[in-house]
Amino acid sequence: MAYGDLPHDAPCKPNKGKEDGACNRQSCQAEPARWYNHGSLSWYCDDCRKDIQFDSFNLRDWQLNWRPRLGHPMFETRQQMDARTPTGETHHG
Repeated sequence: MAYGDLPHDAPCKPNKGKEDGACNRQSCQAEPARWYNHGSLSWYCDDCRKDIQFDSFNLRDWQLNWRPRLGHPMFETRQQMDARTPTGETHHG
């Protein structure tokens, strides 16, 4: 299911916005949600991640205001987050 395939008032799956669950974007519940958004603190499907991260406003805002301070992209997979975390520490988002 892609973004826009559901009405905005569709009931949410219980795993919406959770890692490997349903995409957090309104009107999308595609699975698996593999991309963590450091801005919303939720997980998104591949297509919605691309739409949100590379939207010109979002991309510019993240690159100018957040990435210099945080040192990572807006969206990351669990593998990417774990690769930046020192051995032995657990990353929770």
